[in-house]
Amino acid sequence: DRYSGKWYRTLRFEQSNTFYTSSGREEKSRWVENLSVPGRLRIDFHPLESRSGLLILNNRVTTFDNGRRGSTRRSIQAILTLTADVYAIPPAVTIRRLDSLRIDLDKFRADRLDSKRVYVIGADAGDLASSQVWIDAERMLLVRLIQSERRGERSIVTDTKVGGYRDIDGFPVAHEFMSTRDGKPYFREEYEKVRVNEPIPAAVFDPTRWAANVGAR
Repeated sequence: DRYSGKWYRTLRFEQSNTFYTSSGREEKSRWVENLSVPGRLRIDFHPLESRSGLLILNNRVTTFDNGRRGSTRRSIQAILTLTADVYAIPPAVTIRRLDSLRIDLDKFRADRLDSKRVYVIGADAGDLASSQVWIDAERMLLVRLIQSERRGERSIVTDTKVGGYRDIDGFPVAHEFMSTRDGKPYFREEYEKVRVNEPIPAAVFDPTRWAANVGAR
């Protein structure tokens, strides 16, 4: 309700990434991204000449390598849902997605994060191992996402802090995402050259025309 009819329709930006290996090394990469709300995101990997990347269409992820289409798999995109789609899709759809992510919607409380009041969905106070969502109580924006998943006999916990919100043409856009995995730095994303509500041709999200639209800006 807070953002009904007041959210951006498209977002175009470049992204700098840092992946932290288990040995402590930092691996850098850059992406070009085109987002259409709800549910459509194209990611082109640098160097753009490789014509490689990802296409996300309604929670189906398709890979591309050297311009060739690879595998497609279904995957609920939690960050995409909670920073963009949630403001444009019916609440019932958001609830189904959160349920698919194993977030316990019966658990809800007020808390504080970095001295700011937040709402927490999915976990009791003190529980940082269960999947959960933290929302800024004043602005209704995602500030933290914790995801717990089983891999064989192990339970892996990924904790993502969402911040650096900036006003871009009247819209709040997060610019920094820092993820730890089992308490160790894992992945950092930083947005640059962000533009909102620029028209994006439908062909940009057409998997049959991937190579013809590499690096669309």
